[in-house]
Amino acid sequence: MIFNLNLLHLVLVAGALAAVGLALREIRGRAMRRWQLFPLPLVALLLAFILVLFQLAAQQPPWIFGAVLALGLAAGAARGATLPQEVDQTFRLVRPTRRRALFWTSLVFPIAVGLEIGGTLAGPPGEFWRLAGAAAAMLAAGLMAGRATALAVRLWWAPHVDLRRR
Repeated sequence: MIFNLNLLHLVLVAGALAAVGLALREIRGRAMRRWQLFPLPLVALLLAFILVLFQLAAQQPPWIFGAVLALGLAAGAARGATLPQEVDQTFRLVRPTRRRALFWTSLVFPIAVGLEIGGTLAGPPGEFWRLAGAAAAMLAAGLMAGRATALAVRLWWAPHVDLRRR
């Protein structure tokens, strides 16, 4: 441990960069395979749970994170249920919308990781910032997971659009 930092902080930095990269890939508006909708929410949930584990080790109440996750899942599901999407049922392709909100939501993770690392370096005065970063990451992960789940459910009944000819 150097300056109270450990290897999980390095994993958090790499995961935050991966989350932003995956969000950029999705908002390009290109046709993608259906399974490619899920790496971003999985990385987001992994990052959020690592941040929550730090907070649980610091004796923070776990109900805060459960409530924030439930709020994020509900809001993300509502967003995913209303997003327009194009689906090629023959080749199992999907073209998500080119909305930038997913990118802005993914930027929560580098900020949350920065708050975690800065709060760890600051010591006891940084506890509030660490808690705020973990809660924000859990909210963003819930938003992404709820959105991806709602989009995946809608894929089954979406009308066919030929995406290979565009």
